Parts: sequence; structure tokens; C-alpha cells
Amino acid sequence: MPKHLPNIASLLKRKDQNYSKKTPLRQWCFFASLTIALLSGCQEKSAPSPTASPTATASPTAQTVTKSKDPEGVLERVKARGKLICGVNGKLSGFSYVDDKGVWSGLDVDYCRAIAAAVLGDATAVEFKPLLAKDRFTAIQNGDVDILMRNTSRTLTRDVTSNISFAPTTFFDGQGVMLRIGAKPTSSSPSPSASSPSSPSASPTVSPSASPSPTSSPTSSPESRSEKDSKSDKQTPKNSGSSKNSEAPNTSEEFVIALKELENKKICVETGINATNLESTFKEANIAIESIILPDLDGVLSTYTKGECDGISSEKSQLASWRSKLPRPADHKILDLSLSREPLSPALVGNDDRWRDVVTWIIYATFYAEELGINMDNYQIFKDTKNPEISRFLGTSDSLGIELGLAPDWTTQILKQVGNYSDIYNRNLAPLDIPRGLNRTWKKGGLLYSMPFR
Repeated sequence: MPKHLPNIASLLKRKDQNYSKKTPLRQWCFFASLTIALLSGCQEKSAPSPTASPTATASPTAQTVTKSKDPEGVLERVKARGKLICGVNGKLSGFSYVDDKGVWSGLDVDYCRAIAAAVLGDATAVEFKPLLAKDRFTAIQNGDVDILMRNTSRTLTRDVTSNISFAPTTFFDGQGVMLRIGAKPTSSSPSPSASSPSSPSASPTVSPSASPSPTSSPTSSPESRSEKDSKSDKQTPKNSGSSKNSEAPNTSEEFVIALKELENKKICVETGINATNLESTFKEANIAIESIILPDLDGVLSTYTKGECDGISSEKSQLASWRSKLPRPADHKILDLSLSREPLSPALVGNDDRWRDVVTWIIYATFYAEELGINMDNYQIFKDTKNPEISRFLGTSDSLGIELGLAPDWTTQILKQVGNYSDIYNRNLAPLDIPRGLNRTWKKGGLLYSMPFR
């Protein structure tokens, strides 16, 4: 045996002895480590409580389910309530006006009734809520009214307003000018009220030099203009025979000729958009006028009635309404020109597509019924028609109403209780001598055009 082997053996023996001495310490360390691991493992397992949070996250789902059980939109709310809440003006003859007996009338009023007839089967199931111009859009956004039928012009800035949308235009109008062609009135002549045309009353005296009211709301000006639009179509036969100038640009030769009739005249106008339109139009045409800008419509009408200005500028529909209340309407001429475009349209909440569809197609139904020749007096004779287009429209062959969430006979209810567009127009605006003009059906050169009922 080599000499070095005994030394190796003794070394190994010594190492085993040392190892045996260290074993208890290593075992203790092992058990200590194991205990620590077990303890930390217990802590990690107690944390599953956050994992229990997925169970808590189920609550939003539960909320969603609960929410879906509530009425989904305005249509369901109106049906559950059993009546339509309609925001209106209340002081605009021909569009929405309530008399001293509480009887409502007007084009806007009849459209509220048409919606109630289609949705509820009862045109009288309407609550009319008079609104100020400054409150009208807020009332829609807050759900205070189901629809706004308050002679409101549809514009870009309003169209993009948060949570506001528009249905098809029910009346096309524009700002015009009425000129006195008869003798100036005496001081005893009555002055109709702009806010309540049907009841003449003395308006406050306004100086022709009155400057625009700094507190005038820009929103109220367009609204007032819209209100006047509804009455403005009552123009001279020349205007009623042709809608050319209403659509033509303000640079046309005919337009300039009409403006020249006002050269060096004093024109009363309300502060705001109306005043801006008036002054910019005449400045562009290089025709001199003296614009007398007053803070409100009552002041404008009062000043004109007293003879302190030669003409007055407002929506042509409003001018027509005013003229009908003057002592001698024939002494006043509404010129054949338009300084603006004012498409009066119903406004609705912007986040309810279904409700917008319902209102849109109810309006189209009044247009289309006139195209088909079906009105309030003759709708019954079309009941058994063989014409597929008419039977589909009346719901006797196809139930298009179901697509909207309405009864199959919804169009018949509109015709039976309210009528078509011509019925509505003749009942409310014809008495004010307002020609149809642009508000004729497209087949007769107007702008009323219904989308197809199919």
C-alpha cells in the first residue's frame, strides 16, 4: 500500500467526525427555513381575499342587469307615463299659442299631438310646457320635456351641442323686412304686443336711438327669430308664387333690387343675430340704411307702430303675424327677400336614437300622407286599398310601426286625430295669410320630402 494512503484515510475519518458534529446545526437551519417558508406561505394564502374581489366585481354586472330593467328611453317613459310632455313657446300665434280659455293651437302644438296619437293612440295625451328661450335646451338635456317643439332653428352649433339632436324641419323660414307703404300711424294707433300677437296692448315706449341691451342673450335672439319665422311666410303674392329668392344667394340681382327699395330707410330690428344679419347684408350690397337697434321685440314693434321707423326686420313668419294684428294690414308690405335661413326643427335628447327615429318618422308620415293624397277627411276610403304603397303606409299589409315600437295603425291614428301636413298648415298658418312657399311638398317645388316607407 502506498505511503500516502494511510494519511488520506485518516483525513477522511477526521472529516466524517467534523460532519457528524455539524449535522445538528444544519438540521436546525433546515427546520427553521421550512418554518419560515410555511409561515410566509400562510400569509400568501390569506391574500386570496383579493381574489375574492372577482366575486365583488360581479356587482357591476348585477347593476347593469338592474339598469336594463328600467325604461330604456323616452319612448318607454312616455308609454309608462301615459302622456307626452312637450316643450313649447305658448305665446306665438300660428305655432304654439294658448288662449285665455286654456285652449292650445298652432303648428308646433299639432305636431306634439301627432306624436301622442302615434305613440299613445290619443292626441290629447299631451302636457304642454311653456319654456323661455334660455331654458329650452336645458329642459331637453335634463329630461324635463320629452321633445322641444318651440320654433327653434337648426344650426351647426346647436346640432353639435352635447346631448341634443334634431328631427326633420317642420317649417322653413328666414329673416325678412316689412315696409310701411301706407300713411304713418297717428299717436292713437294701438300697438300690438310682440310676445302676444293676439291681444293688442300698449308696448313700452322705446327710443329709436336705443342701443342694444348689453345683457341680451345671443340664444334668445335666434329663438325669437325662430318664433317669428313661423309667421313670416305670409308675404306678398309675388313672394308666395316663387320661392326663388328664399333660396338664392344674397348676391343675386333680384335681391339687390329688393334691397334698394329700403335705401335710406329707418329699419327697426332687435339686437343680436337679426341686427347682425340686417347690417351685414346692406353693407355687402353697399346700400345705406339707418338701422335702429332695440333691446327686445316689444320695443321693435312698438317703435314701428308709432311710425318712428319705416320698416321692421324679423323672421317673415313673425312679420306676417304682426301684420295681421295691425289696424290696416294692407298698409304694410313684406318684401320678397330673405336675409337668413331659419329651418325650424324639433329638438330631442341626443343619446336616444330610438326616440329620434320615432319622432322623425312621425313627421315624415305627415309629409308622405300629403304626397299620397291621404288626409284627415278621406283616410277611411283608403282602408281597403289595393295599392301596395298605401296599404304598407297605413299598416294594413306591413307592420312598419313594429319596427319603431308603435302599433301597426300608428299612421292612421295621426291622420284620424291630427291630419297630414297640409291639414296642419291650413288649420294654423293659412289664417295668417302665410303662403306655403318652401313648405310645399317636393312634388310642388317645396322642400318637404319624406324618406321611403318600406
